[in-house]
Amino acid sequence: MESHLTEEAAWASGAAGRLRLIQANFADDEAALRQNYLAEELERSLKNIPPSRREKHLLALGDLFPEWGGRQAVSAPTAEAGTKHPESPGELMERFLEAASALAEPEKGEVVKRLQQAGLAAKEQGIAVAEAAPEFWKFFGVTDPKPLNVERSQKMLMSVAGVFLALDQLAWTLWRQLNAKSIYRKESEFGKLAGPYLASDAEVSTEQVRQPLERTRRLVAALLGALGRGSSNFARKHSTDLSPESIENAARIEKKAWESLEAASWRKYKELFREYSTEQMLESKVQQEYVKAAEELLKGIGR
Repeated sequence: MESHLTEEAAWASGAAGRLRLIQANFADDEAALRQNYLAEELERSLKNIPPSRREKHLLALGDLFPEWGGRQAVSAPTAEAGTKHPESPGELMERFLEAASALAEPEKGEVVKRLQQAGLAAKEQGIAVAEAAPEFWKFFGVTDPKPLNVERSQKMLMSVAGVFLALDQLAWTLWRQLNAKSIYRKESEFGKLAGPYLASDAEVSTEQVRQPLERTRRLVAALLGALGRGSSNFARKHSTDLSPESIENAARIEKKAWESLEAASWRKYKELFREYSTEQMLESKVQQEYVKAAEELLKGIGR
């Protein structure tokens, strides 16, 4: 029992026990966070103590903590001894600034955060910016480089990445359907590399991210370029196979002795028409020429 103790000493003993318990329970936490818990507990302990009597209680507590972080845990008020009136806001501010100046940077940040939460300090606002290399701005026709707006850059990156990933999937799916045996294949997934790369993963290099981008760029360019070249090749080949000269040359070889060249040519034309002019055959021939043109472009693109 502590009935022999003064009121201040009894209060200090209980408060000290709770403070030591907090110190022990949060010993592995950051110093700033632990200091915050201790300050909150001290505030709760003083809540029911009248302001005029807090000095004696704090002095009693200070006797139990002669050294706290290299400084006196509790100091006497700056007012003259015997003065009972509470400190003015200005005096409290001066003592606060003096104590805060000795804090480490993480602890100062925690103090600022608490002041902001209490509405006593303005929260930082403004646009986050970063420097961008001059060659970056050349892509967008900016001749006078300015600080890069980080928030807008993130939004633009998300939009561009969404378009590319959809195009990437479409292009490679189409290529597999048209030419499943092609040796030109997707070697890596851009979507799986981009996230770690942006998060500064040392195992993902810039070259690793660039390679799938380049392969998809070449494939899309080949697929688009083959539209004109492939259709032109098909039209030229088809018109040649069904030209009067080609049909007559083939008819001369196949015509019967009693058959006229004109009759043999007409018979040959009907045979070729049945063979080459069905919807399925035309589609197959067009696709063959398209794939052939795309393969030729892939060999030349990027070289």
